[in-house]
Amino acid sequence: MPSNSQSNNGLTQKEMLLMVLEGQDKLNERIDSLHEKVNAKISRQELAGWVVIVGTLSAIMTQM
Repeated sequence: MPSNSQSNNGLTQKEMLLMVLEGQDKLNERIDSLHEKVNAKISRQELAGWVVIVGTLSAIMTQM
């Protein structure tokens, strides 16, 4: 049966927990940056909405 230090690669539980929390912070930062990129782009729904608006306005203008 391996000793506690061998199974934990010589790290204490506190050190391992800090490593996990640092990794979690990095993941959260990456998620935030990806979220900002997604929100910066126009969605298909928004594009379709603008196409409908422009089409409707042009149809109204041609009938005047």
